[in-house]
Amino acid sequence: MENKKYKCKECGFEWQNPKKSYKNCPECQSEDITTIDLTEENQTIIPKPGNMGRGHGNMGGGPPRACKCQKCGYETTKTPGVPCRNQKCPECGTLLCGCD
Repeated sequence: MENKKYKCKECGFEWQNPKKSYKNCPECQSEDITTIDLTEENQTIIPKPGNMGRGHGNMGGGPPRACKCQKCGYETTKTPGVPCRNQKCPECGTLLCGCD
Protein backbone atom coordinates (compact mmCIF):
# COMPACT_ATOMS: atom_id res chain seq x y z
CA MET A 1 0.00 0.00 0.00
CA GLU A 2 1.30 3.44 -0.90
CA ASN A 3 1.48 5.95 1.91
CA LYS A 4 0.33 9.01 0.02
CA LYS A 5 -2.84 10.85 -0.77
CA TYR A 6 -3.70 13.46 -3.36
CA LYS A 7 -5.03 16.99 -2.98
CA CYS A 8 -6.43 19.27 -5.69
CA LYS A 9 -5.15 22.84 -5.50
CA GLU A 10 -8.17 24.07 -7.50
CA CYS A 11 -11.11 22.70 -5.50
CA GLY A 12 -9.46 21.38 -2.31
CA PHE A 13 -10.68 17.80 -2.83
CA GLU A 14 -8.51 15.14 -1.14
CA TRP A 15 -8.48 11.44 -2.03
CA GLN A 16 -6.41 8.28 -1.65
CA ASN A 17 -6.24 5.13 -3.78
CA PRO A 18 -3.20 2.86 -3.34
CA LYS A 19 -3.97 0.98 -6.57
CA LYS A 20 -4.03 3.93 -8.98
CA SER A 21 -1.96 7.00 -9.88
CA TYR A 22 -3.75 10.22 -10.80
CA LYS A 23 -2.93 13.09 -13.15
CA ASN A 24 -6.29 14.88 -12.75
CA CYS A 25 -8.59 15.64 -9.83
CA PRO A 26 -11.59 13.28 -9.89
CA GLU A 27 -13.82 16.12 -8.61
CA CYS A 28 -13.02 19.01 -11.00
CA GLN A 29 -10.62 17.39 -13.55
CA SER A 30 -7.87 19.95 -12.77
CA GLU A 31 -4.27 18.90 -13.41
CA ASP A 32 -3.13 21.16 -10.55
CA ILE A 33 -2.83 18.43 -7.90
CA THR A 34 -0.25 17.61 -5.23
CA THR A 35 0.63 14.47 -3.33
CA ILE A 36 0.87 14.30 0.44
CA ASP A 37 3.41 11.80 1.78
CA LEU A 38 1.73 10.11 4.75
CA THR A 39 4.95 8.44 5.91
CA GLU A 40 6.46 11.75 7.00
CA GLU A 41 5.50 13.01 10.41
CA ASN A 42 4.47 16.48 9.20
CA GLN A 43 2.73 15.30 6.02
CA THR A 44 4.72 17.53 3.68
CA ILE A 45 2.92 18.50 0.47
CA ILE A 46 4.98 17.54 -2.57
CA PRO A 47 4.04 19.37 -5.80
CA LYS A 48 3.52 17.19 -8.87
CA PRO A 49 6.01 17.88 -11.70
CA GLY A 50 4.81 20.55 -14.11
CA ASN A 51 2.51 22.31 -11.63
CA MET A 52 4.99 24.85 -10.32
CA GLY A 53 4.19 28.53 -10.57
CA ARG A 54 0.46 28.38 -11.17
CA GLY A 55 -0.14 30.47 -8.07
CA HIS A 56 -3.57 29.22 -7.05
CA GLY A 57 -2.52 28.63 -3.44
CA ASN A 58 -5.89 27.24 -2.31
CA MET A 59 -4.68 25.20 0.65
CA GLY A 60 -7.81 24.14 1.85
CA GLY A 61 -10.66 23.54 4.03
CA GLY A 62 -12.11 20.36 2.58
CA PRO A 63 -14.58 19.92 -0.24
CA PRO A 64 -15.94 22.86 -2.25
CA ARG A 65 -18.91 24.82 -0.91
CA ALA A 66 -20.28 25.70 -4.33
CA CYS A 67 -20.37 24.50 -7.94
CA LYS A 68 -19.52 26.90 -10.75
CA CYS A 69 -19.68 26.88 -14.54
CA GLN A 70 -16.28 27.71 -16.05
CA LYS A 71 -17.93 28.82 -19.29
CA CYS A 72 -20.69 31.26 -18.27
CA GLY A 73 -20.02 31.83 -14.55
CA TYR A 74 -23.26 30.34 -13.19
CA GLU A 75 -22.82 29.34 -9.53
CA THR A 76 -24.94 27.26 -7.14
CA THR A 77 -24.60 25.78 -3.65
CA LYS A 78 -22.98 22.32 -3.67
CA THR A 79 -25.19 19.40 -2.67
CA PRO A 80 -23.30 17.26 -0.09
CA GLY A 81 -22.35 13.86 -1.51
CA VAL A 82 -22.97 14.90 -5.13
CA PRO A 83 -19.80 15.79 -7.09
CA CYS A 84 -20.05 19.07 -9.00
CA ARG A 85 -18.75 17.29 -12.11
CA ASN A 86 -22.00 15.27 -12.19
CA GLN A 87 -24.12 18.41 -12.62
CA LYS A 88 -24.69 20.41 -15.79
CA CYS A 89 -25.06 24.18 -15.89
CA PRO A 90 -28.74 25.06 -16.41
CA GLU A 91 -27.67 28.13 -18.42
CA CYS A 92 -25.32 26.61 -21.02
CA GLY A 93 -25.10 22.84 -20.38
CA THR A 94 -21.40 22.75 -19.44
CA LEU A 95 -20.35 20.45 -16.58
CA LEU A 96 -19.84 22.32 -13.30
CA CYS A 97 -16.62 22.45 -11.23
CA GLY A 98 -16.16 22.80 -7.48
CA CYS A 99 -15.29 26.25 -6.08
CA ASP A 100 -15.29 28.13 -2.76
